[in-house]
Amino acid sequence: MKPGSFYNNLGIGAFAISAVLSNAGFLTFPRLMLILPIVAHRGMVKQLSHARFRFIGFEQYFIEHAEFFYNFGERYTANLAPTVNALQLLNEIRALKLQNGGAASLTPIPIDKAMGNRADRIHRASANIADLISGSTEIFYLNSRIEL
Repeated sequence: MKPGSFYNNLGIGAFAISAVLSNAGFLTFPRLMLILPIVAHRGMVKQLSHARFRFIGFEQYFIEHAEFFYNFGERYTANLAPTVNALQLLNEIRALKLQNGGAASLTPIPIDKAMGNRADRIHRASANIADLISGSTEIFYLNSRIEL
């Protein structure tokens, strides 16, 4: 079994997408596909979860934290299937609605202390993640070196 395979599981993936989507309201599929690669990077989530962190724009964030994007394309590819699985689960439990080339939040998964520190950190980072992926997907994909 691959190291860290339990670190990024269906439950944490579904929770992360639900938390970010609840902040954004609606996200297109290209934006939804960016959530788990961000959540898979401990350093990004740690920084984005800090109460004092203020998001200015993707380009500025990319310039200041290029080290977070060195293997983003690989994380993106590795998280394609988990993202689809998490979206399917969220659709089945009616936490989101698939529509118009994306998904809309219906009933976000509530945060609970029993979910652990990682879920709490993701929850605290979710508004900043929503902001990070809200800009031009073309610029994000290009700068992150995501190959489609």
